[in-house]
This record gives sequence, C-alpha cells and structure tokens, in this order.
Amino acid sequence: MNLRHLRIFKAVCEEKSITKASEKLFMTQPAVSNAISELESYLDVCLFDRISRKLYLNETGKLFLTKTIKLLDLYDDLEKNSKELEVNATIKIGSSITIANFILPKVIKKFETVYNNTPTKIIIDNAKEIESKLISNEIDLALLEGVIHNEQLIKIPFSSYELVIICSPEHDFSKQQSLTINELIKEQLLLREKGSAIRDTFDSALLLHNLSVNPEWTSVSSQALIQAVKQNLGISVLPKILVKDELNKGEVFEICVSDFKLNSVNHIVFHKDKFQTKTFKALIEIIKKEV
Repeated sequence: MNLRHLRIFKAVCEEKSITKASEKLFMTQPAVSNAISELESYLDVCLFDRISRKLYLNETGKLFLTKTIKLLDLYDDLEKNSKELEVNATIKIGSSITIANFILPKVIKKFETVYNNTPTKIIIDNAKEIESKLISNEIDLALLEGVIHNEQLIKIPFSSYELVIICSPEHDFSKQQSLTINELIKEQLLLREKGSAIRDTFDSALLLHNLSVNPEWTSVSSQALIQAVKQNLGISVLPKILVKDELNKGEVFEICVSDFKLNSVNHIVFHKDKFQTKTFKALIEIIKKEV
C-alpha cells in the first residue's frame, strides 16, 4: 500500500465509478481496477460491494475513506509547507563568554527582527565546551574566539580584539614604560581557566617563547579577575574591550611587554557536515555585517 493506492481509492470513492476515476486521474480503467484490487488484497478486506457490475462503497470502505482523507490532507499539507518548517526550526547557537558580552546580543536582536518566526536557543560557555557541543551536534553554530582545534569544524573569521596585560596603579609595573616576558611571568598571575579562548591565546603566545605559567588565580569570571587586579593581588590578561572603562578611570593600568602582542580572532564555527538552511546562512551573513 502506498500513496498512489490511496489517491486512486479516494478518486473512485469521489467519482463513484472506475471509469470516471480513470478519466480524472488520466489512467486506464484496468490500471485503476488493479490498484483497488491490490489495496484490498493488502488490507485483506473488501472496501466495495460489487453489485450488478457497479461499485458501492461499503461500511468498511467508508471508515477507511475517512482515515485516507485525513492522511492525504496531512501529507499534502506537509508537502506544501515543507519550506515553512525550515523557517520555523530552532537554531541552536553557542558562544564563548567574551563574544556573548559584546557581540552576540546585537546579532540575535537583528536576526530575530528579520526572521521573527525562527526561534533561537543560546548556550554560553568557555570555548572548549562550545567546541565539544558542535562536534556532538548539540548546537548548530557557534561564535568562538582564539584557536579552533578540531579539523572537522569550519572556521570563518569575522572580527578580532586585543588582549591587554593589566595591573593595579599601585603595582610597581605601572611605573615602568616596558618590561620583558620573563619579568611578566615571575609575577602573580590571575588568569582565565584553561579551555577559555583568552587563556588559550595567552598560553599559545607564551609557547612561542618556550614559556609556560602556573597562575595563582584561575577563574571563569573575568569580572572577578578585574576586581582582584584592582586590589593589587596580581596581574591579569583580559580583552581590552572588557576593561576599557577601568583603564579610562585609572582603576587599572595597561602594561607594555616588549615583543608580546596579543590578539584574539573571532570565528563563526560550524561542523563541516552541517546542513545549512536558508536561516542558517542568513544568520552567518548578519554576524559578518553587524560586527
């Protein structure tokens, strides 16, 4: 039994005649008769009473017709509105914490204004966790900063930001015009957690100089690190955009380290095998234009 059988059955019921149904369907009479016989044989029931060479839909046939009409209507609606299903499908978006603070809200606002029928679900975590969620297909697309490790992921750069090394105005480094990397790593360091893009960028830059660090503080909260720096508890590495107010107010001081520039590139990231819907592609374009 397939949709062809059901459509032929419905046409015969509506026309009350094999001949008229065959004309309506542009089929031969034997083809229509065979389809009805095949359907009854498959169901192992008689749908029509055959009296004096005429077909009469019996009570079993009437019940079956009711279900057939519902099924065909549902199928036709599904076929007709399949494109709308794509628009109404939720897009699951992951973001690293810094991008979530400064970029993601305006991107989502713009997207939801244009595509108000497309729901979005947002997950914010460190870069390592978001990358893992992409691989396991828990999210569709992500905004990540720094180095993207997995080769299964497509990476599209769309912006970047500068990382700065900061200390309290009371720290001795605030009085120096410049210092070396070796001087920097001897101080008490207050850093973001491993797996965060900020920490990965800093560690990767140190690795180029064959250096590594064991920080006194490790935190998932950039704000906690800023407050600790204000209290002169150590030195931190954070996005400049995140501490610009504190820098302007003189609450923290930017340290200059010779030959040590830190920049983190922001990427649109998704799995190479991910099917890209119309709204998925539109979101990517909005991200590129809004930043």
